[in-house]
Amino acid sequence: MKNSKDLKKHIEKALLVRKVEEKLLNLYSQGKLNGTIHTCVGQELSGVCIAESLTPDDFVVSNHRGHGHYLARTGDVKGLIAEVMGKKSGTAGGVGGSQHLCNTNYISNGIQGGMTPIASGIALGFKLKKQDNIAVAYIGDGTLGEGILYESLNLASIWNCPVLFVLEHNQYAQSTSWKQSFGGQIADRVNGFGITYFKADTWDLDNLLAVTSQAVAYVRQQGRPAFIEISTYRLNSHSKGDDNRDEAEVAAFRKKDLINQFAETYPEEYREMEERIFAVVARACEDAEKEDDLLDYPNEVFLQNKPTSFIDIPAGAGKRVNELIYEGLKEELETNELSTLIGEDIEFTNDHTPKGYGGAFKVTKDLSILFPGRVRNTPISEAAIVGISTGLAVSGFRAIAEIMFGDFCTLILDQLLQHACKFERMFNGLVKVPLVVRTPMGGKRGYGPTHSQSIEKFFLGIPDLHVFALNHRIDPHFFYRNIFTSVHTPSLVIENKVLYTRVINEKNLNGFIIQQTDESFPTIRITPINKKPVVTVFCYGGMLEEAEKAMMQAFDEEEILCEIIAPSRICPINIYPLTESVKKTGRLIIVEEGTNFSALGSEMIAALAEEGVQLKKIRRLSNNTIIPCSFKAENRLIPGADSILQTIIDIFHE
Repeated sequence: MKNSKDLKKHIEKALLVRKVEEKLLNLYSQGKLNGTIHTCVGQELSGVCIAESLTPDDFVVSNHRGHGHYLARTGDVKGLIAEVMGKKSGTAGGVGGSQHLCNTNYISNGIQGGMTPIASGIALGFKLKKQDNIAVAYIGDGTLGEGILYESLNLASIWNCPVLFVLEHNQYAQSTSWKQSFGGQIADRVNGFGITYFKADTWDLDNLLAVTSQAVAYVRQQGRPAFIEISTYRLNSHSKGDDNRDEAEVAAFRKKDLINQFAETYPEEYREMEERIFAVVARACEDAEKEDDLLDYPNEVFLQNKPTSFIDIPAGAGKRVNELIYEGLKEELETNELSTLIGEDIEFTNDHTPKGYGGAFKVTKDLSILFPGRVRNTPISEAAIVGISTGLAVSGFRAIAEIMFGDFCTLILDQLLQHACKFERMFNGLVKVPLVVRTPMGGKRGYGPTHSQSIEKFFLGIPDLHVFALNHRIDPHFFYRNIFTSVHTPSLVIENKVLYTRVINEKNLNGFIIQQTDESFPTIRITPINKKPVVTVFCYGGMLEEAEKAMMQAFDEEEILCEIIAPSRICPINIYPLTESVKKTGRLIIVEEGTNFSALGSEMIAALAEEGVQLKKIRRLSNNTIIPCSFKAENRLIPGADSILQTIIDIFHE
């Protein structure tokens, strides 16, 4: 290197990373820490050189092999060691561990590629705030097989997100050579998205510093994404000791390694560095060992039995559900400049003319015109839509993501389960994710097997994910207002497709009183006036309308009195209204539009059993197969007023 002072500075930073990781391996062998330790020995200079060009307000997201990125960015040896040892003083309170580190403007996660849309969302947040900062996303060559990476590259390019993708190309995923898993040229893939490509390696420090500086400056000055491929080689195994690579190959790279070369060329300076670093690492280990272990961690409570009062339901607004959802979204965008809404086909094309689209169900209408830049069309990239929205939420926005059809939520499960919903707890409360995902679900529109499903059960029970189901008795304008003002963890809102055209709380029900609990997200109770019900019907979402029809028929034609319980928040859920109802009736019918195996109804039955509520009879109505294109067959399969009525009659007379 031309400047020996700079050489020593960067080698010492890289050596600090190496010695910390060697200490972690030593602690593992002593049984003082558990799990996995993915070291970056041999790759340290990539993180060191990238960090050299960053400002304190830039944001770094990393991966499972992130110790070097973390130390190069923060210098926090004590926090890292304590975290990996599971100590309360760790950088994430001992919750995250080796793969899930957190500090100011730094987070990492172990899911390959999953952080790339989040980095893009953070970068978009910088752009919307008009801040001169960038985001950096580290990936390995194994991540080149992940589709989410290419969704992220595409959207970052389309939206000019100031994000630098850093590929540390060490030639192996875990044990598989990249030659077995990669076709074509990396540069060609990157250039195909219109993204500027840079290349360097960790064996030429002058060039690595120059190229990383150039790449960071390009992203910052141009406000555009860039991609830098850094050729490198990890000298240790993938994790701890599982290494099947050719020993001669590893030995050749060990000899080529700049830290090892420095030790041979400048032995005295190297020993001085080692002594300083050993002292730092030893103090950090001593401090960490004195700290308390993380022993107790709060468990999530999905079911509550909290007494609540019932109040009269407010009068209907005389508007359709889709209009009221629009008003709720518009209000949030008007009152909160740090709110965004992205999704497929949600923009108006040009102006207020009929050319405008405004979403598949016309919910977003002209919001893209009223709030340019904050309401955006996306490609068909459901995972990236939620990932970028998560990044926006991490950077301080109230992020709203629309998934065109609920069926497509299978594609967002990873981003919710492994990322958005984990961050706050995994990073010990240091990261908030105020994310709302909206999506229409349900059938009875003749859309067939992949556009008609109710798959909400797959999202129930995810820690820190609130799941809501709108119905026609609750004004969605005020419902969304409550979400935006009181829920600060991720939410999934199910908007039943049939309800979009319904007028809110339009009809009274003769002989029955319609009430709701005095909660932010109320449960609807429809009960006979001054008479005791004999059957409880539990339902939610679009099934409430069908249950009401059946209840009225049972009353008018069979003189059977029912009580309906319909929650609007289905996870977590307060079961108090249901337990109180079933205590009176002893008979329960559960109506779900989706499959009933391992679903919400199953949980309700289990909860009633745990509470010691005695049941005479239980019946479950659902659709346990795919939905056919035939509209008549679909309506016979999905529970409706007729099937609910017949079940009411049967359960009453048995």
